[in-house]
Amino acid sequence: MPFTFRTINAVGDRDYFVPFRRDASRISFGHAATFDEQEYRDLIEARTREFPDGYVMVELDGRVVGQIEMHPREFEGRTIGFVSLLYLIPELRAKGYGMTLIHYVEDVFRRHGVPEYHLRVSPTNKPALRFYKKCGLVKIREERHQHAMWRLGKPIESGRMPHP
Repeated sequence: MPFTFRTINAVGDRDYFVPFRRDASRISFGHAATFDEQEYRDLIEARTREFPDGYVMVELDGRVVGQIEMHPREFEGRTIGFVSLLYLIPELRAKGYGMTLIHYVEDVFRRHGVPEYHLRVSPTNKPALRFYKKCGLVKIREERHQHAMWRLGKPIESGRMPHP
């Protein structure tokens, strides 16, 4: 199944990216009570201008089936990649397709000269923790933002990861 990736259209894709982010919040935290739709729409509009390769809709046969949000950022005095969201619609989860999203993330960061990437995951999101472990991400530390989160990270190899 070949996925395609295209930059999010901040106006035309909001019927996808808003519900996807809301669903991701519900999965991670059990609710989406703190989700501010207008703030999120503004963020997507700004970030797609700043780093268009990192804010993408994932398509399969012309149908939007997921979303990725990622960007370079400073962390402890060095530049890393940070993944804010990896999302696939429920019917595609736990079938191995998430690895394609990880390959996209690593390829983009590699092209931009970013040597490692991090993400945060809720410690209660067991399926995500298993997936990230399988992808080679390791726990760096526990963090507290609006919720308890684990920061995971992985160095990016200079060559492309082999596909499963």
